[in-house]
Amino acid sequence: MKKSFLAVLLISAFALAIGLTACSSGEKASSDASSSEASAEAVSEASSKASSEASAEASSEAASEASAEAASEEASSASSEAASEEASSASSEAAEYSYPSDDPMEKAIYKYLVEEVNKDFEKADVCIPTVQIVHVDLTNLEEPLVAGDFWIYNYNIKGDTLENVSGGNFPGVMHLAKEGEGYIVTAFDKVEDGANFEPSARELFGENYDAFMEVYGDSDSRDELRKTIVSDYVKLNGLDVTKYQDYGWDPVELDK
Repeated sequence: MKKSFLAVLLISAFALAIGLTACSSGEKASSDASSSEASAEAVSEASSKASSEASAEASSEAASEASAEAASEEASSASSEAASEEASSASSEAAEYSYPSDDPMEKAIYKYLVEEVNKDFEKADVCIPTVQIVHVDLTNLEEPLVAGDFWIYNYNIKGDTLENVSGGNFPGVMHLAKEGEGYIVTAFDKVEDGANFEPSARELFGENYDAFMEVYGDSDSRDELRKTIVSDYVKLNGLDVTKYQDYGWDPVELDK
């Protein structure tokens, strides 16, 4: 009986020892698992952080590169625009009419014809008007009146030829006003077209109507004057041109 009790105690003690060992192993395994999970989480966070930083850095570099490229394109565009404007300005200056005389009234009239009357026509390379003055009324020296036969001729430069592409006749009376050392045109009373031509011309030219009609009807004198004016324009502006030509007509050689 005593031996049996001792045997039972020994078996119980052995079982308890095995249980404690298993518990300890379980706790250790659990601890190891927790440690592994924590380690994996830390690695994941580190990886995510590194990825985010790399992404942010890449985005920053991309944005910086895009910004630099945009700035470069803007600067290039601005430079091209400035060059274009400069070239356009130079072209305009080269095509500006240089007057063979210093008459301030004629200068004002040519300027007005080119900049105002010529607006109704499609832009060409050069505009070279012809001005035939019939009468100047100097009753008021500050606001003289200039009656005449005014023509617009627009040309495109083709090789050594000025090709006439548009133009028109604008007889009438120009109102001038004193400005500094010269004049400006403040108004232009034009002779009307069609059936109203004669009555409007008589009204505008008054006692100078017959003189106007003589100038208006003399195409030979007008052609000679045109040739002289175009020749002067070409020389004074340094154009490599030797003749001008109206559509359907033979070219006219310019004065040397």
